[in-house]
Amino acid sequence: MSEWFENSNGNHVYVIDTDDLMTVYERHGEWFGVYDNRFTDGGFKTPEKAMELMEKAVLGEQLDLLVMRAPMRTSWRKTKSGGYHCVQHGRTLTVKQAKSGKWYLVINQTIVEGKWFNSAEEAMRSADQL
Repeated sequence: MSEWFENSNGNHVYVIDTDDLMTVYERHGEWFGVYDNRFTDGGFKTPEKAMELMEKAVLGEQLDLLVMRAPMRTSWRKTKSGGYHCVQHGRTLTVKQAKSGKWYLVINQTIVEGKWFNSAEEAMRSADQL
């Protein structure tokens, strides 16, 4: 399990390719794994046990060991201030319009730097791809 690293959120990540990775995360004292909307069926007492199953399922090409789930997302809703927001994978995404007329994205109350959009729809599409 030497390819795993712990990120700043405390999750364990295994990078397979640029946009292809598997993650082991902790929730309520148990460790779970996720890869491409496929999740471990239950939790584990240690991250190592979850990593072991994830490696077997993904690297061993036994994806049937994981449970396929639809992405955790709610639809975009208009805010009182004229922007839009939704909850996606446990994060609150907000699209707001600047005085310049351009649109920007906020994730969990943190502005995504350097990303400006010509329309709210463009900003929401970009957010959906994160």
